[in-house]
Amino acid sequence: MLEERVKGRKVLVVGIGGGGDVASAFCVYRWLRAIGAQPYLASIIWERMVRDPVPGPISPKELVGTELGKWIGIVRGGEYALREGKKVEPQASLLAKAAGIEVIVLDLKSGYKGMLNGLKEALELTEAEIVIGVDAGGDVLAKPGDEEVWSPLADSVGLAALKEFENSILSIAGPGCDGELPTQKVLERIAEVWRRGGNEGGFIISRSLASECEKAMSFMHTEASKMVIEAAKGVYGEVKIRRGSRTLFLSPVLASIFHLDASKVESELAEAVRGTESVEEASTKLLERCSTSEYELEKELKTLGGWSKENLEEAKRRVLMKRKCS
Repeated sequence: MLEERVKGRKVLVVGIGGGGDVASAFCVYRWLRAIGAQPYLASIIWERMVRDPVPGPISPKELVGTELGKWIGIVRGGEYALREGKKVEPQASLLAKAAGIEVIVLDLKSGYKGMLNGLKEALELTEAEIVIGVDAGGDVLAKPGDEEVWSPLADSVGLAALKEFENSILSIAGPGCDGELPTQKVLERIAEVWRRGGNEGGFIISRSLASECEKAMSFMHTEASKMVIEAAKGVYGEVKIRRGSRTLFLSPVLASIFHLDASKVESELAEAVRGTESVEEASTKLLERCSTSEYELEKELKTLGGWSKENLEEAKRRVLMKRKCS
């Protein structure tokens, strides 16, 4: 069980999906602290278009006020990037300020190469022995052709890099909480990993942990991770997120965190992006596997003039036409 392995040891916890996944990673970070581990927190930087007008992730080198390494940066609150003249403070920086902690930020802009080298540098810096990648929702378990999934790129690159490390765990926070891959399908994919011997346990977010996470999230702009907290507070039933463009069903299941042995997670999409050196290359590799890409979606939305429900539907139609499906 993971609890026994992490006690007294240094652990790197990484939000591997969109920028808001660092909020769910923070809940795992706090849980680790409570059971006697010494956790450190890290995240990629990719803000949604409602906050960032430029498609794609933000490199640590673009952040003003960041302490930089070769592949990583360290944020403590107040850091920002200028994106077409707009000041964008990433979720990792907002969380660092709210929680009074340091967050290591990783370079997804350089694709798999940037993510892998960033994790290596972060592990060396923290002297962590175990790395845990956290995905809110479970889209990291997506397969080619999953029509509901629109943001598999960051997850796939993160998983591909995570699998390079011997002591690596993939944690799914709130199956289906992002309104993409349905809860039932995420649970089916988790069961597949379990059948391959990948069950490393998990936990339910308690009332006290939910309160602590909610306090930090109140300073952030994230919907999926907040759905996990709503579920932990007992909210039950259908809700809409992303300005009404996605629907999910809240239940106690969404207050769950599932820990999986990353080496037992089989992913065609993660294999597709392995070795890529840019987000553009990774996006192309996903399209070649009959998958979508949040980078392509953002580019189309940009061309259409920005986010609106109508533009989103048209952007989705255009991205689907780019896929190479046999």
